[in-house]
Amino acid sequence: MSKTINIGIAGLGTVGCGVISNLSRNKENLKEKYDLEYNILGVSASNKTKKRSVSIEGFSWYDNPLDLAKNKDIDLIIELIGGEKGIAFDLAIETIKNKKGFITANKALISTNGKILSEISSKNNVFFGYEAAVAGGIPIIKTLKSGLFLDKINDIFGILNGTSNFILSRMNSANKNFDEALIEAQELGYAEANPSFDINGMDAAHKLSIISALSFGEFPSLENTNVTGIEKIQTIDHKYAKELGYKIKLVGKSSLINGKISKEISPMLVDEDSSLGTVEGVSNVVCINTDYNGTLILEGEGAGEGPTSASVLSDIIDFSQGTKSHLFGKSFDDLTNSVNNIEISNRCYYLRTFLVDQKGSMAKFTSILEKNGISIDQVIQRGDVHLKDEKNSTPVIMLTHPVDTDSINSAFLELINTDLISLNPIFLPVLKDN
Repeated sequence: MSKTINIGIAGLGTVGCGVISNLSRNKENLKEKYDLEYNILGVSASNKTKKRSVSIEGFSWYDNPLDLAKNKDIDLIIELIGGEKGIAFDLAIETIKNKKGFITANKALISTNGKILSEISSKNNVFFGYEAAVAGGIPIIKTLKSGLFLDKINDIFGILNGTSNFILSRMNSANKNFDEALIEAQELGYAEANPSFDINGMDAAHKLSIISALSFGEFPSLENTNVTGIEKIQTIDHKYAKELGYKIKLVGKSSLINGKISKEISPMLVDEDSSLGTVEGVSNVVCINTDYNGTLILEGEGAGEGPTSASVLSDIIDFSQGTKSHLFGKSFDDLTNSVNNIEISNRCYYLRTFLVDQKGSMAKFTSILEKNGISIDQVIQRGDVHLKDEKNSTPVIMLTHPVDTDSINSAFLELINTDLISLNPIFLPVLKDN
C-alpha cells in the first residue's frame, strides 16, 4: 500500500519552485521505486502574485508559514526561506514541536542554531533532513551520517562555495581581474547582487561547521573558525601560482589534531592536478580522510535549482521510509561544544608582495622574514612586471619552507609597518595533503 505524504512548502524562490517541479516530474518514479505518493497541501512565500517558473494556483496559500506547521493534516514541512533567525528559525521550532518532519536547505539556520535544533528534534523524535544545505547535489550529509559512521575521520576538506570557485576559475583561465569575474558570475546567476557571504568565506564557513560537526561529534559553531575570503586575490597571483604548479582555490578544512579540532576557510594553493585543482566553475568537491576507507572524494554541482532540489527529494524519500538519525550523527548528550581553535601545524606558504624599487629593499625584506623564522624555498622576481597603478614597485613571489602561523602573522605585521612595500602582502597556505 502506497504511503501518501502531505507536504507544506515555505519559500518559493528558485529552489522552492525547483522542488515543486522535481516532485511533479518524478511523481510516477516515486510511486514505482519507493511506493511514495504525495500531496502539496499548502505553500507560503513573501509575495503571492510574483511570477514564478511553476504555477501555484492549485495549492492552498498561507500568508503566515507558521500556519503550515500548525495544520494537523500536514506531515512534512520544507523550509526554503533562508536566514539564520527570524521566520525560518520560528518555523523550524514550530514544526518540530508539532512533531512533523522538517527539511531545509538553510545552512545558516543549522550552523547557527545547531545545538537547540539538535536538542528539540531529539526530544520530539522527529525527522530532520538537511542534505541540500551543504554542497548542493553531493550526498555529503548522508555519507557522513551513515556511510562512515563506523570509521574514524581524521580531516575533511574541500571546495564548498560554487560562486567563489567560479570567480577564481575565471580569473585563472580567462585572465580576468576579480571585479570582472564577479560581474560575470552575477550576469550568469551564480552570484547574488550582494555576494559578500560568498566571497568573504562566510557561506563556506557555515557549511564547514556542519560537516565538521558530523565528522567530529561537536555542535556546529563559527566562533572558532579562521575565515579569510578571496577579495584580495589578484590575477597576478593566479599567474605565478600556475608557474609554480598550483591553482588558487577557496578551501574549507577541518582536522582532528591530538583530540582537538582545527577549522579554517582560506584561499589556498592546491596542486593543479589534484582533486581540488581540477574542479572548475561552480562545482564543489569534498575529500574525507579516514583511517579505514582511505580518502573518499565526492564531487558535483554545488548549488542551483537542479542539484539542490534533488537533495530535498532525497530527504523526502528518507522521511517516507521512516529513516531517522541524530541531527549530527550522535545523540544530543554525546555531542561536545566547539572548543577554542588550535593553531595549524607547520606548513608552506605562498607569499606575494610588491617591493618598492630602491636599493637594498630586497635585503631588508628577506631580513624581516629571517628574523621571524621564515625560510624561502622558491623566489620569483621580475623587474619588468608591474601593476597598472604600481609603476615603482615589483612583485616578489615566494614559497616558504614549512612555518608556523604565529611566524607568518608576526612577519605580516612587521612588513606593513615598513616603507618597503606598496601594498599589503598576502600569505596563502599551500595544501599539500590533497
